[in-house]
Amino acid sequence: MNRPEKSPRLWAWYISSLVYEWSYIRVAHQTDTDFFRYLGNRIVGATVADCGCGPGIVAEKFLAAGAARVVAIDANAAMINKARDRLAKVMGLGQVILRQASYEGETLPHLCQKELGGLGFDIVLFKRSLYMPRPRALQTLRQVASTLGTQGVIVIVHPERSLFRYAFAPPFGMTRHTLFHLFNRAVSRLAEWCGMEEYTLYSRQELLTLLREAVPEAKVESIPSQQRPYNLAALQVP
Repeated sequence: MNRPEKSPRLWAWYISSLVYEWSYIRVAHQTDTDFFRYLGNRIVGATVADCGCGPGIVAEKFLAAGAARVVAIDANAAMINKARDRLAKVMGLGQVILRQASYEGETLPHLCQKELGGLGFDIVLFKRSLYMPRPRALQTLRQVASTLGTQGVIVIVHPERSLFRYAFAPPFGMTRHTLFHLFNRAVSRLAEWCGMEEYTLYSRQELLTLLREAVPEAKVESIPSQQRPYNLAALQVP
């Protein structure tokens, strides 16, 4: 597999890798709880692709919840190194496959053939990692959907486009995460403006529309969550 090209839009993630685990605040853990509750027993024995795995926090949670195997993918070398350190014990058991690669294009189909013996994924997660512009997001979702097994599901956790909802809810007003989210949005927009990062955001309805357009025959729904700063959605193939 080709290693990802060095691209200006990845630079910001080297900075993010320095503080990612420290910044994994309560709201981030709550969104994990929300989509894990939604997935329920589907996690047990599942083969999972964590697209944009960061330092492996969610991959570790999937294994603890009973997933049989997690393929953790991130284009950023610093994030992959952190994930390798976090998941070192289970990697020796064959439960984790780490790949420094883009999850766009043929990456997931290639992994299905090479690592899974042609079998598909049961769950594919994009947690704060579907920031590419809409045309590429559609293409990526269609490619990923083609790698799902029967009744496989794509789960997306994505920041709300509205700054008011992102920084001041729930409930509407100042919260523990308000200052952090305001800082994060400002830095991300600056990085986007400088060409260091892609930062396409969606409202809840825009995210659902994106999923429906990507795979019209699939079941698309919101995942219940009290965390208004993020939109949680799922796409399930027949």
